[in-house]
Amino acid sequence: MSSGNEEPTKLTDADVVSYLRLDPDFFQRHVNLLSELNLPHESGAAVSLIERQIAILRERNMNMRRRMNELLETAKSNETLFEKTRTLTLELLHVEGWHGLNEVLATYVLADFRADFVCCHLSQAHLQLDHLRGHGGDLPHANYLRDDRPACTTLRPDELTRLFPIEEHAADGSAVIAPLPLETGTGCLAIGSRDPSYFSSEMDTLFVSYIAEVLARVIQRLEQ
Repeated sequence: MSSGNEEPTKLTDADVVSYLRLDPDFFQRHVNLLSELNLPHESGAAVSLIERQIAILRERNMNMRRRMNELLETAKSNETLFEKTRTLTLELLHVEGWHGLNEVLATYVLADFRADFVCCHLSQAHLQLDHLRGHGGDLPHANYLRDDRPACTTLRPDELTRLFPIEEHAADGSAVIAPLPLETGTGCLAIGSRDPSYFSSEMDTLFVSYIAEVLARVIQRLEQ
């Protein structure tokens, strides 16, 4: 037996926290304790536990509301992007020749996707249109792609000129470059902006990948 003079075991903070988590109704049974529990505020004043809990819940609610608004904005943006991608896809499916494909790229990619430049590079030397360029040797996108996924990158003026040769470029810009999954030959779709930060590495390239797949099918059909 322990002696009457033995000091009681001192509880640690972890012991108290563990107990309260196992018994969340503790303070409902001991309401009088709430008036004795005070937490220091940042200003140095004391607030009751209930007030502090309300403040925490209010902060969490604001964070959840902010996050929900961000998700809604993303959903609206994706919906708009989906509609533009759908329109472009339908136009691509009706293309009957290289000149028609050149016009579709210029009209729908530049206008609907708010891009400044667009060019499709293919390993076909005979193509020399504004937005369709053929190459007898290496294509200009090889240095920017590490695998079969699109890449977003900032470009120097000389790099922009190689990817978008329709005009000379005097300042830095940015571009998203998507490889074309062709059965024969190689190719890429490059969409560019005069804004160096417009196509950033954090950008989602799902829709660009889809457009590149559809474009590859159209090119294969035109080659037949």
